[in-house]
Amino acid sequence: MKNSFSQAMAWLHTWAGLLIGWLLFVIFVGGTIACFDKELTYWMQPSLHGQERAPTAPAPSLQGAVERLQKIAKPHPHAYYVTLPGERSKTLDAGVYYDAGDPDLISLDPVTGKKVPETAGGEFFFTLHFNLHSPTWGMYIVGLAGMFMLIAILTGIVIHKRIFKDFFTFRPRAGGQRAWLDGHNLTGVLGLPFHLMIAYTGVAIFVANYMPAGLFAAYEGNAETFYAEAADSYERAETGKPLTAIYPIDRLVDDARRRLGQPLTWVSVHHPDDTSATISFGGDHSRDVAWNFDQVFYDANDGKLLHETGAFGPGYKAYTFLGGMHMAQWGGSALRWLYFVMGLAGCVMIASGMQVWVGKRAKKIAEAGRLSGYGLVQALNLGVVGGMPLASAAMVIANRMIPADALARSKAEISVFCAVWIAATLYAAIPAVHKRGWTQFFALNAVAFALIPLVNFATAPRSHLLATIGRGEWTLAAVDLTAVALAAGFALLARHGLLKARRPAQAASRRERVAEPALADR
Repeated sequence: MKNSFSQAMAWLHTWAGLLIGWLLFVIFVGGTIACFDKELTYWMQPSLHGQERAPTAPAPSLQGAVERLQKIAKPHPHAYYVTLPGERSKTLDAGVYYDAGDPDLISLDPVTGKKVPETAGGEFFFTLHFNLHSPTWGMYIVGLAGMFMLIAILTGIVIHKRIFKDFFTFRPRAGGQRAWLDGHNLTGVLGLPFHLMIAYTGVAIFVANYMPAGLFAAYEGNAETFYAEAADSYERAETGKPLTAIYPIDRLVDDARRRLGQPLTWVSVHHPDDTSATISFGGDHSRDVAWNFDQVFYDANDGKLLHETGAFGPGYKAYTFLGGMHMAQWGGSALRWLYFVMGLAGCVMIASGMQVWVGKRAKKIAEAGRLSGYGLVQALNLGVVGGMPLASAAMVIANRMIPADALARSKAEISVFCAVWIAATLYAAIPAVHKRGWTQFFALNAVAFALIPLVNFATAPRSHLLATIGRGEWTLAAVDLTAVALAAGFALLARHGLLKARRPAQAASRRERVAEPALADR
């Protein structure tokens, strides 16, 4: 019975990981990079680098940002949303959001008020992480992947009889299947509490979307009423009457800051073209583990106070705590680096686990021939795992190569990401490549990441590593230094692969040299 249970858990662990492994890898890479999404976005905005704000410079005008949004808004916007610059984000970010369709987004220089050249930035990876850039279906697919990951983790705990021993076992010199399996076990055990937490909280964040039966039963499917009650939010039904002018938002800032008792980080205007419009301000997420949903609401017609959020109930407090644990907006850069390292461990765990599956079936793969599905799995392993870092590096390099005034610049960066990833996957699909292509892809990634600081040096005189270190801007320098570290890591993996490939050739050559005298004696 015990063996049957262990075998069942091993089967479930294998297939839960394999069926969703490539998708989980994409989600993990996106989430790992998103630990520093704002910092990466700032790096990809070189026009802001090297600026020094005068001590007497006025605070950024929220009213001016809203007026800019009114000029670009399509008919019937749902809300205007403006985020103030802070320690991590250096721009005044503004957007027009609609009931359906993509928002219209702009970033403004808080010093000059000018529009900053657009970039996909770190936001691209953040969105890729939680909905694969498909707002409805992507969210459900990511949730399903999170549930599969929970199954894989829990079954992995059951089948690991030597879980503590595996933590201290890593034999990279062994090469092949042994090294892949050790890498999978080591990173799985190392990040076990983190991976368990991140998978569970990732699913819990969208629990109302994944399990909407209660919402439909109690609130007749009205999500706004549900959140207004659960989060003590405030919403007014539209009147259908046009709003002539939005009350000057800058006049409300001091009162909102006093009432919230904390720095303001954002302002929104809901139903901005209707007399039901409200102006709301929100506080700082970095103050506590739990998400900060403290808000204060004003009438957009005359600026009168309408509502202040009160204390949340235990259920919503638990929800905001779980969300805060996943998003890691608290704890400063040290915590984000911890999440980043654990995220990298998760990427290695997923990639090595899929390669272990292929390695265990090497004999079957050889016997099955080209028409089997094993070759496809090999190609996808190499194309997804080796190609996505390559595409990410290419996108960052493209940011420096595409002219700042190019139309649809952020879309061009994303196009480079997609094109490189597709090309890498097609290359990996060549049988001769995906059988022994890891060394090539490790080398390509090493070159790509090494190019990031070099291209930055050649194209951005105020943004390269020497300039940013000289000014003490470690936020910018860290992006280049991380690229260098990743390049070094991939180079070591490529070198190890080359050495491993030479050993059989050298051994064969030695056997030939020994055999030649023996044949001559005959």
